[in-house]
Amino acid sequence: MRSLKLLLLPLACLGAAGCVSAPLYEAPQRLDLVVAATTDVHGYLRGWDYYTNTPDTLRGLARAATIVDSLRRVSPVLPVLVDAGDILQGTPLTYAAARIDTAMPHPVILAMNAMQYDAGVVGNHEFNYGLGTLDRAIRQAQFPLLATNVYTPDGKQRFRGWAVSTRHGIKIAMVGATTPGAMLWDRDNLAGKVVIRDIVPEVRAAVKDAQGAGAAVIIVVVHSGLNEPSSYDTVTTKVGSENVAARLAHEVPGIDLIVYGHSHKEMADTVIGTTLLMQPKNWAGSVAVAHLTVERRNGHWRVIGKRSQVVPTMHHAENAQVLAVTAEGHRAAVRYATTPIGSTPVAWRADSARVTDTPLMDFVLDVEQRASGAQLASTAAFSLDANLAAGPITVGRIAALYPYDNTLRAVRITGAQLRAYLEQSARYFRANDDGTADIDPSIPGFNYDMVSGVDYTIDVSKPIGQRITKLEYQGRAVVPGDSFTLALNNYRQTGGGGFAMLRDAPVVYDKQEEIRQLLIDEVRRKGTLLPADYFHPNWRIVPAAAIGRLLKSP
Repeated sequence: MRSLKLLLLPLACLGAAGCVSAPLYEAPQRLDLVVAATTDVHGYLRGWDYYTNTPDTLRGLARAATIVDSLRRVSPVLPVLVDAGDILQGTPLTYAAARIDTAMPHPVILAMNAMQYDAGVVGNHEFNYGLGTLDRAIRQAQFPLLATNVYTPDGKQRFRGWAVSTRHGIKIAMVGATTPGAMLWDRDNLAGKVVIRDIVPEVRAAVKDAQGAGAAVIIVVVHSGLNEPSSYDTVTTKVGSENVAARLAHEVPGIDLIVYGHSHKEMADTVIGTTLLMQPKNWAGSVAVAHLTVERRNGHWRVIGKRSQVVPTMHHAENAQVLAVTAEGHRAAVRYATTPIGSTPVAWRADSARVTDTPLMDFVLDVEQRASGAQLASTAAFSLDANLAAGPITVGRIAALYPYDNTLRAVRITGAQLRAYLEQSARYFRANDDGTADIDPSIPGFNYDMVSGVDYTIDVSKPIGQRITKLEYQGRAVVPGDSFTLALNNYRQTGGGGFAMLRDAPVVYDKQEEIRQLLIDEVRRKGTLLPADYFHPNWRIVPAAAIGRLLKSP
């Protein structure tokens, strides 16, 4: 609505100077400012599943682009578009871009440039391939990647902290921050190079700076969950809290909107104090859309109303421009993922892998154990859909089995630490008052580990901390003073997922080998993969009646 200026006629004439006019009056002007957001895209650009080499109609940035284009067509003010981090890692497409076809522009950045993002945030997974890969992406981006709480060791900001976009003369500040947990999870890539400080005080300072620069609207985009407990011990590690979006709303005045991510959840609309918060679904499964009603009064803009919603991307048409600019990256990813590396005469299934010992998980454990020379090995079943069908085995199927870019390490632990490790893992199960058990929905499956090399029993009817009722090594009960070497991934070795008992365990093996590549190399070495070559059942759940119920748990 255009502002109207009404001339107020003088009420009196004063003295010889004649009549003095009253000042002009400017009627309030209101605008609907739209903010669209994505988060945790993890390389899901197009409607294609590289793991199975089949179409995917559920998600993808190309579908999100169609939603954003629709907003641009109907919004009187050009929408602000932001992303809350974790864009450069997650699928064979991002792996190929980071490790294989590094000379071509990054397909994720090309897609985001085409969509005209105003800003993005550096997520913790942006560090997975090292600062060189991240810096290359930043140079290619036509929008800033923000992280106000990341510093060099000499105290200089490593990335931009905030940026301003202007709509109809309204200055809109976007402040970005990332979770400090990357200091643990990507320690090898970051130690001595950057320091990630606590989010809350750094955002508070950046918001104050943005306000001082004349920003009328403050949007905080943060790669941090709402208020979930940190997956590491913040006291002993002295690493800031992992999930603080709610704290930002409570403790930092002046924030109009918080877009948050990291936790792979979805929040359509919630208000804490005067701050609106929203979280779109990961993997470009939805676009979060906020409507901020801004009003100009007495020459100043301010937010007077706010609401938000999420728009699922499922079944939306894919944007032609995003498809065009990512075509080369897509072809490279398909070539990589469909590469045959071996075969198997039978199907291997993962659907019960968190409830019963399976050959597929023993395959992973065996490779870890032999590569490191450790007595024991551990892994999680990252996806219960990561099956191997009878016939050819491709890189994509192994990538589905092990989707993360973890590296292999081995540590020396005591019998007491081993028991504590298994008890922590067994928290995945929840005992009910009626004696039954199911899966605790608050604990992600990637934080439930299984261990090879020892024989153990998990009694899910027992209280937390008392569930490992049998623990033996080579037929002898494990005692606290025993010593073992344990192969595991770098994320778990740093204590990630709440496994703090491992954080200070001495590292005895670390050649920076990617576990996924070790699995690919093993399939190539064997040629034909047979379950009998790897299956050594060594753990079970009791009571037996609980297994059927656990298999049905969501």
